[in-house]
Amino acid sequence: MSLSEKFKKMEIDLSTVGLQLEENTRTYFCTPKGAQIFGWAGIDGIHYCTIQGMGEMVFSVSPMNPPGDQVHPIARNMEDLLGLLLACGSMAAIEQAYMWDRDQFEEYRKNNPPSREQAVAMNTAAERFAIVPIADPFSYIKKLQAEFTCRKVKDLLTDSDVEMQSVEKEQDGEWSVTYNSSFWSCKGPAGKEIPVKKEFFWGSERWYVPAVYRCGKGLVIDFCKACDPAELKAYIDKWDLLNESNHEYSKEQQEQMMREHPLHVEFEPSVILNGKELRRDRGCSVSWIPAECLNEEFQMEMEAKAALEHYGLDLSWGWSIYRYSFRGQAECASVLKSLKLSMKRDAESVSGGHFLSPCAGRVITFLHPVTAVQHRLTVHTDEAQELKESDFGDDCMKYPRHYRVLRYTVDPEITGCGFAVQDSGDGDSPRRKLSEEEGPVRAGVSAVGIIGGADEEVMTELTDGKLVKTHAACSSLYFEPQESIAWYMSFRIRSMEDVEVTLL
Repeated sequence: MSLSEKFKKMEIDLSTVGLQLEENTRTYFCTPKGAQIFGWAGIDGIHYCTIQGMGEMVFSVSPMNPPGDQVHPIARNMEDLLGLLLACGSMAAIEQAYMWDRDQFEEYRKNNPPSREQAVAMNTAAERFAIVPIADPFSYIKKLQAEFTCRKVKDLLTDSDVEMQSVEKEQDGEWSVTYNSSFWSCKGPAGKEIPVKKEFFWGSERWYVPAVYRCGKGLVIDFCKACDPAELKAYIDKWDLLNESNHEYSKEQQEQMMREHPLHVEFEPSVILNGKELRRDRGCSVSWIPAECLNEEFQMEMEAKAALEHYGLDLSWGWSIYRYSFRGQAECASVLKSLKLSMKRDAESVSGGHFLSPCAGRVITFLHPVTAVQHRLTVHTDEAQELKESDFGDDCMKYPRHYRVLRYTVDPEITGCGFAVQDSGDGDSPRRKLSEEEGPVRAGVSAVGIIGGADEEVMTELTDGKLVKTHAACSSLYFEPQESIAWYMSFRIRSMEDVEVTLL
């Protein structure tokens, strides 16, 4: 079983670091033949794959890059890719390394340290597969790309694919939507705009689909969500977002802010054209905040303004505009007889409270925020553990090595990925080893994975002979042993029912 298959089977979520693990048949004009896509960046159609005949080497495919720079090898195998992720903090640094020198690469890492959510996601993956950070990620990537001849990839493209790579149309102020377009660039032949002007409500939210675009490869649809400016201003004032740099928001506050944001929606749209479902290919979004909600330091997105003006929407309101492409070349070649839309809301993180490292046998009771069912979390062990210095293999950095492992059961069991326990703290960052002449030790920016079995699930026999599913959660890493950890419980909740809309 490949590492990507193990990721999928264990339901490890790496979307926070820019790697949405999703195997499907969606392709772009620059996707090599024989590509086995295992993940997506979630922006600009960037995807990651192996290629038949090229072993375990991992490639990034970036449709928005200039022709000739759309396909690059980034790791020799999936294990190395995860090691790069642990060292870099996100897929963005890995994907863009081809165009940077070392100073630019290190500057990006310095200015974009991993968030707590990113560190937790990478730690979870690393713990499952005993992965440590690659010591010098920049040299690794550059050496791999220097040794690899991209001509091998180009040879896998069809003639029509190569021709599509040379087609690049800039908007130049003229409204145009193509199958591969975003709000910032427009590449390929323009699609035919078909007005639908469909307004509908999703719960209390007001949505509007102004038009669909019929392109050679499929359909493009713009989804617009409206927001009352008074509601948007109240949200900004509540969290003092115009002075965001003056605050440090906790994990629970960040999750609450995300849930309450009037313009933030994560959803999965699907389209049925003439009775046949089209495959969702890619998506992007922009938002518009009216001037009365901002101050002179904040600039509004002109791309969002251009879209609103084209559709004749009210600029005094707040708007989120989501653009999705749906593949269906054969279906779009025929007459558009019917077009139906369904939208599914993604699950959101909801706080379940904290508890300090308890002694074995302690029981923590909590209520599920949706079902109101009372659950019992029983602690079996809470142990301090330590990694070996040799586990990291980096003579230039000093890494925190102390952590705690909490093993527990939940009754009644919460299935799937609907419940998790994690360290509410961020842990300690690695420090660069410097000589006395160089001054005090500086903190690093890389995330660190704990080798072990965090968040694993195993069947354990209790003293009464009963078999129960035991969970394990690892804390963040610290330089000094921790006597107690503030563990954080969270739920993944879907707050909205699916909605179905007939567009044509």
